[in-house]
Amino acid sequence: MQRLHTVLAAILAVTLTATCAVAQSLQLADGRVLLANVEDADGDGLRVRRLDNGGLLELRWGHLSVASATSWKRKLNLIGDAQDELVVRADEVLYRSSGRPQSIIGRITDASGDPLIVQAKGVPYRIARRDLQGVRKVEVPAIQVFTKDEFYDEAFNRHQPGDKANKHMLLAEELIKFRDYDRAAVHLDKAKELDNATDKARVDVLIDRLKRFKAAAKELGMLEQIQIARSRGGMQNFKKGREWIAKFEKEFPNTKLKAEFDRAKTRFEAARTRFFTGKVADQWRRSIRTIATKQMGTEGFTLQAAKDFAQNDMTKAIIANLQKSLELEPEEIEQMWGNRKAHPVGRRTEHFDYGIGSWVLGDKEILKDTAAGKATDKAKSAKKDPVGKDRDIERFAKLLRQAMERRRSQQSQGTQKQLTPEGWWDDASKGERISWLRSYYAEYSGQMVVDYASARKCISCYGEGSTPEVDAQGKPTRKKCFLCQGTKWTRSFKAY
Repeated sequence: MQRLHTVLAAILAVTLTATCAVAQSLQLADGRVLLANVEDADGDGLRVRRLDNGGLLELRWGHLSVASATSWKRKLNLIGDAQDELVVRADEVLYRSSGRPQSIIGRITDASGDPLIVQAKGVPYRIARRDLQGVRKVEVPAIQVFTKDEFYDEAFNRHQPGDKANKHMLLAEELIKFRDYDRAAVHLDKAKELDNATDKARVDVLIDRLKRFKAAAKELGMLEQIQIARSRGGMQNFKKGREWIAKFEKEFPNTKLKAEFDRAKTRFEAARTRFFTGKVADQWRRSIRTIATKQMGTEGFTLQAAKDFAQNDMTKAIIANLQKSLELEPEEIEQMWGNRKAHPVGRRTEHFDYGIGSWVLGDKEILKDTAAGKATDKAKSAKKDPVGKDRDIERFAKLLRQAMERRRSQQSQGTQKQLTPEGWWDDASKGERISWLRSYYAEYSGQMVVDYASARKCISCYGEGSTPEVDAQGKPTRKKCFLCQGTKWTRSFKAY
């Protein structure tokens, strides 16, 4: 029996080892460890699939411990590696000055009083509590936060090199990355003098690297500006970073730091692509409503004209809108939109609803890819509706109610007649037409992907296709529903 227990324990150990080898561990900010597979990541956070229940989690970097976040950013190429960039955890303080939003990156040295004290490169900034908008942790190049003296004091106290050559080497390596070459030389000389390093050849490698970097101080200054532009990550920062890259290539075509420059450029372009792909995806979706609303003011904008515009010219109008706001070329906008699925922001879905104009599509198109007719359809639809979309659904429901009241008013006044698609378009409110054009573009322009479609029962006939009425002889009869025109359903969907 004891032998059996031993064998079972061994099997269990092997199984756990194999599981842990496949799993990826993340340490949360509260110290807990989460076993999950990382599926995607960007500058804001990462998406993981839990191994215990298969659920998807959208985590911000602040949800992880500093060490875990830094480790994963390095693995995913979101910050530099140990060879060329020294990053630190700093505070980004958001505040308002003269009514305008401002931010500063540094270290909060006094968080207890008013004003809040933020130290950035030796300068204390005082932020009044009434102007404070928020504080968040960010990963930035150390040179953005510390002066040379501040960084040296912090690094020296952290390493306490004493008579250990290895510690002098580690300190010198950090100082090289911080561009403090004079102090780095002192500690490398000390490591050479102590002659007790585990890897003595490493001392000479660092000395050679120091000489190379000192000879190329101007190039390193430009690389530093490229890294700073990448870490700040705003539109104007990426624009300035591109200018620094072009300047470096022009002034130093034969640089000895080509490997370092190539790494900095590759990471910069990757960060820029992530940033602008998210912006393009977000603004493209919002521009659909903007362009649709603007187009409603066009004279003679018939239903057929709306279909033609959605399938042919609406994308061009959206790209022109983004070109102006993001300062990107049309080709780059199209490329980023086409690659949006590779980024979390790009996969965010938008809610679209044809409302009472669904019947214009025809029965087949209304029910396409839906679970209409199943008892669980309504429950599934409610489950899949994303958090934060309740206002959209309420808006469409309000449009439906207004349309039904308008149709009933016409019917009571004896003005109701056989409705044609163009007749419906002419009679529809501006909100109904905007909603219909948005939906038609999302589904038929070829630019968007329908993620989930549903059909809801008409709120007038409750999915019967006809409504009870009394004819001229006073006999009960049923007539085709004036709201859904006998199609029974209204169509909505989510797309990205």
